[in-house]
Amino acid sequence: MPALLSSRRLAIFRALPEGARRAASQGVWIHTVQSHPDVAVLRADAYRNLMMVAWVLARHADWTTLTTRPTWAVLMERTGLGRSTVAAWLAWLRRAGLLGTVTGGSILRYRRGTACGLLDDGRGNEAAEYVLAVPHHTARAAVTRVTAEASGAVEETWTPSCPPSGDKSSALRGRARVGAETRDTAPGWPLTATPATRRDMLEACAAARRGDLTLRRVSDRHLRSLLRPVFACGGTLGDTIHMINNLPDGRPWALAGTPSYLPGWVRYRLAAWLDEHGRLRPGVQLPSRARAAAAEQVRAEQAARRAELSERLERPADAAGHAARARALLAERGIGLGHAPKRQRPASPRPVSTPAPSATAPERAVQAFTEPEDVFRREVLQRHGLPRPARWTEPQDAFQRELTERGIDPSAPLPDHPAG
Repeated sequence: MPALLSSRRLAIFRALPEGARRAASQGVWIHTVQSHPDVAVLRADAYRNLMMVAWVLARHADWTTLTTRPTWAVLMERTGLGRSTVAAWLAWLRRAGLLGTVTGGSILRYRRGTACGLLDDGRGNEAAEYVLAVPHHTARAAVTRVTAEASGAVEETWTPSCPPSGDKSSALRGRARVGAETRDTAPGWPLTATPATRRDMLEACAAARRGDLTLRRVSDRHLRSLLRPVFACGGTLGDTIHMINNLPDGRPWALAGTPSYLPGWVRYRLAAWLDEHGRLRPGVQLPSRARAAAAEQVRAEQAARRAELSERLERPADAAGHAARARALLAERGIGLGHAPKRQRPASPRPVSTPAPSATAPERAVQAFTEPEDVFRREVLQRHGLPRPARWTEPQDAFQRELTERGIDPSAPLPDHPAG
């Protein structure tokens, strides 16, 4: 009767995605990630970020159980990516069935059975543990491919146990090809760092080739020989990319399609920045140093403004001087002290007088015509909704109707309009 699986192995098997199995080695898993169909549609920067996360997971994996548990701090430090980016690519690997979660990360405060951190279980903060998985139909093919590319290696780590036999040149070419693939998927060289040694320059050129499809037409070593003058001047990887794609005045090079001869194309574009001896031309600065100088100038201007503002705030207020200037301004306008100019209120409309109920017809007629005639005519037109004529003339019937509504006899004699 077969022995029962241990709880540890059972937890690992349960963590494997459906239709997947544990990878045979770290190299097999890396090749499986590279050959996944969804990887072919990724952009260059997305592919770089994915492979940096994958390589950190593979390098921290246990050789026996193929489980890995790098902390978030390690993943962020080794890849140079942010927390959200690392979390996004871990989720992508889980959705693709290439990574299984054995145990989730936990801290003492939120772990079950610790009474919200009051009881110490002695386990401390635990990082999440993953298992490297590959689909069943690709596991055997991946093992065969890695074994063939190893070219006489004892295992998939490409470490030979004895000198190769047979054609040494072919074996060396095979190992160089495998090493180049490893460098292409390794974490890239920072854009803001200047490579000092030949090895650092090689890593920087590998990172440049990963981010630019045009530069992939030459090898890392050939690109290092082309970019060595820039690195010798103290240029960073970001400087070389900027110098290849832009002129010294900041204008980008005109798009002319894919170059037919890449080394001459690179030398021609760098010639705008470097002279025939490989030194910077007069009046030309490295892009990183120009940006640093501009940032330093901005900081100096900000410091000067802050100092000026603090000096103003610390300076005592000149109340007497302000008062003297205010008196001078008032004197110029002819305004005496203590006599503020009065505000003119807007003229209110003159109320229309209404006749008393007990007044007789002649008295009402006199009261009605004590207002200006144009006001009376305007009210008549507004009340009956008549169009306003060019001159203040209205139909005779409207005028007679208004007199009738006010109780005025049209045949009664009307007094003259008072002057004023």
